[in-house]
Amino acid sequence: MDFILNERSLHGQFESVEEFLESLRANLHCFQLVHSQKNGKIRKITNFYNCQVTPEWKLGDLKRYRKSDELTRLRIALDKETMTEPYWDLHPIHDYGVPYLMDDIDVSATAVAEAAERGESLLSFNSAFYSDRELLVKRNGEVHQVISIYRPSYLAECFGEQMGLERDVCLKARYAGTRMDCSRLEKAYGAKNLEKEEYRLLLGTLDKFVKHESWESIGLDDGLEYKKYTPSSSEKDWFHHSVYKDRTIMKFRFSSRLRCFGYRSGDRFRLLRIERDHKRSDQG
Repeated sequence: MDFILNERSLHGQFESVEEFLESLRANLHCFQLVHSQKNGKIRKITNFYNCQVTPEWKLGDLKRYRKSDELTRLRIALDKETMTEPYWDLHPIHDYGVPYLMDDIDVSATAVAEAAERGESLLSFNSAFYSDRELLVKRNGEVHQVISIYRPSYLAECFGEQMGLERDVCLKARYAGTRMDCSRLEKAYGAKNLEKEEYRLLLGTLDKFVKHESWESIGLDDGLEYKKYTPSSSEKDWFHHSVYKDRTIMKFRFSSRLRCFGYRSGDRFRLLRIERDHKRSDQG
């Protein structure tokens, strides 16, 4: 599945270069997910370096900017993405002579119009107008829907299945930056083992989990039954021989028989294992 990098989402909106470079973490995660496909491409314009990052700095000027090794690595990673083929403006599909209107603004000869004509989605930078939303582009009376993506969570939500991403990878991306951390979900007990309806129930429950206002409200949610895992003996302890044996393991349900296990670390819940038959849960 291919995407187009949206140059219109860089319009000098960042107050500083540091702010822009920090925002790139979400973009680079999206790039990584797209390239994890066998043939996933990200198209862009040939002169992307002319995009305005701050009122004073263009993208191409950032080679002169050095603040820290980490920020430099982020800039280099972006350079690699924007300065490699394919370039859509070398062989555009949409007609430059026909108006493409978005909110009565003509966006012809831009990534937005090209995405509308190709039926592809945009990868955008952190912009109030372009972050994680659906755009409506009109051409000759026809309305084209274009998805504009900034966060990896939105990419996974919209296209994870179409991109062929593993479920555990989608979970990690979908809940990045929330109180639900799926990066430690063990493969042997991951979401790949769930039936389609079971996976849908898991997503619905995790969505509810992260939307709770506080840990106190999570504990009071009768549907989740969030509580401590208390096996009666070490032999019955599912985590006794794991690296998490000294952690306080918590569990919650996402159906009458499906359970999630993990532990709280600060303000995040580290999801470790998913159980389909609640046999382990029944023992603690």
